[in-house]
Amino acid sequence: MGTEQKTLFKIDKSKCQKCGRCINTCAGMVLAWGADGFPKIKPFERFGWRGCWRCQHCLAVCPEGAVSIFGKDPGESLPPAPPEMGGYMERLIVNRRSCRRFLDKNVDPEVISSMLRAMSAAPTGGNACKVEYTVIDDKDRVRQIWKKAYAKMDADAKKHIYTHSFDDFFYGKMKESEKTVRKGDLLFCGAPHLFIAHERCAGKWAEDVKVNCNIATAYFELLCNAHGLGAIIMSYPAEVLNELAPEAREMLGIPGDHYTKLMVGFGYPEIPYARGVQKDRSERIHRYTDRDI
Repeated sequence: MGTEQKTLFKIDKSKCQKCGRCINTCAGMVLAWGADGFPKIKPFERFGWRGCWRCQHCLAVCPEGAVSIFGKDPGESLPPAPPEMGGYMERLIVNRRSCRRFLDKNVDPEVISSMLRAMSAAPTGGNACKVEYTVIDDKDRVRQIWKKAYAKMDADAKKHIYTHSFDDFFYGKMKESEKTVRKGDLLFCGAPHLFIAHERCAGKWAEDVKVNCNIATAYFELLCNAHGLGAIIMSYPAEVLNELAPEAREMLGIPGDHYTKLMVGFGYPEIPYARGVQKDRSERIHRYTDRDI
């Protein structure tokens, strides 16, 4: 079977209006007009830069739902967000906060599954989509990992041994925070669940891998907030697992050569927020208009 056949690209000629939108949005440039006047897919060497990017733009852009690819039914795709979503998105960003106190209960598994389905569409460079997601969706399992990592971290701290970004001062401040904001847990902030975006980090695309994982982390954190969950993006716990407690990292089942700089702790928040904050960073925004020329 040829590579182009593996795409299962199909046109419903009874619906196709020959508008050419699918051709003009094909990043891999493998769509063209066929002899019958309808779009067709050309033979290509392999998926990626030398062929189809698996982006499904052709399916998404067709106004009549005439395009199918990879066996996907366009009728099963979600519709575009309504215009008023812009205002809701602004409110989401303004109101999202780092949650450091969680309820000791598991999140509804279907809520987690729904978010992970949405994460399938998180963007990556070159549409590579090789980022993997590890989710600890049971609080008791998180507790097992926490016990091993926390014990090693605290024992090392007594000997003034820390991760590369910490020292006596920073660790002391974090220990102090356990009395209030971190509720007895400076490591995971008591989060009942963990999300880690990771990917093999090697070769000339290593820096892209880091960006891809960080983008996925940000997307998941926003999804948590959109679902009314508390979430916190954490770098220090990742340092502890990578540098001080490899045994705890092994409990995550993540390969050793995968990038794991950030993780998200999430769950039901103990303290809800009543309003957004009022930050002003206008002095850090640089806009260039005709008036500046």
